[in-house]
Amino acid sequence: MLFNGCMLGAMFQVYWAKGLGMELGGWLAIHGTTELFAIALAGAAGMRIGTRIAFPGELPRMTAAAHAGRIAATAMVGVSVMLLFAGLLEGIGRQTITSDVTRYAIGGGMLALWIGYFYLFQVVRNGDR
Repeated sequence: MLFNGCMLGAMFQVYWAKGLGMELGGWLAIHGTTELFAIALAGAAGMRIGTRIAFPGELPRMTAAAHAGRIAATAMVGVSVMLLFAGLLEGIGRQTITSDVTRYAIGGGMLALWIGYFYLFQVVRNGDR
């Protein structure tokens, strides 16, 4: 994940120096907000398993890993759906929509949708307790 972030930053630097940073941002935003959010969730799922193996608490390591694996697997189903949406946005939207403003709007809208889905429902659910 760190390597991908460094590559993305380097690419932006090259494009920004040539005056094309905003265009690159729009080109990536239409699908990148969904894709990068999915990648972050996948990394968090892996970290959860690794953390439970390293720090199993009172459970045996394999049991702790199995519990964390079930939770991570549930998250990965959601990540798969998000990557499907990102693929559709990249394959169709990024190629047919040429306006940077529209690309940023779609990317921002998708990011707002995912944040709302993952965080606002959690706040509502925890508020019921």
